[in-house]
Amino acid sequence: MVEITFTNKTGKKSISSDNVQQLLKNMADIVSISDISDSLKEKDVMIFDCKLDNFIFKFEPLDEELYEEFEIDEEYYQVLFEDINEYLHELTDDIEQDLREVYKFEKIKLTHEIYDLNESFTDIKFVMSISFKDISSQELADLTRITAKRQLLGSSKYFN
Repeated sequence: MVEITFTNKTGKKSISSDNVQQLLKNMADIVSISDISDSLKEKDVMIFDCKLDNFIFKFEPLDEELYEEFEIDEEYYQVLFEDINEYLHELTDDIEQDLREVYKFEKIKLTHEIYDLNESFTDIKFVMSISFKDISSQELADLTRITAKRQLLGSSKYFN
């Protein structure tokens, strides 16, 4: 758990990553969330290891004959991955707006990175970074990407 202090329109505020984790647990789309903020040395940034609800993307593999008949190739899977990534982008945008409203602080930024995905697109794990400081989107994305790679190293699941 990390504690972050910032100044918003109403004065100084403190927030713990436990509080943010509790808010995220109430989201219907996220079924599992772990606070891994202690693993990050960046000041005023929280990071969470998340798992998406496996019913959001229901993918059923086609018969081999259909792949050949309709000439479906790896691009088909790329589209599914991009759909999942876009869904998570919209989800993090919504969470960012909610946090800005709750904490009355405009510098809050969120980003995500998928690090684990099974063949049926039902076991989707990702990290979500939340910054409470003035940081570039690219810098926050880099921190998130590095953390996702670290989480993947500890994972034994299929990754696309």
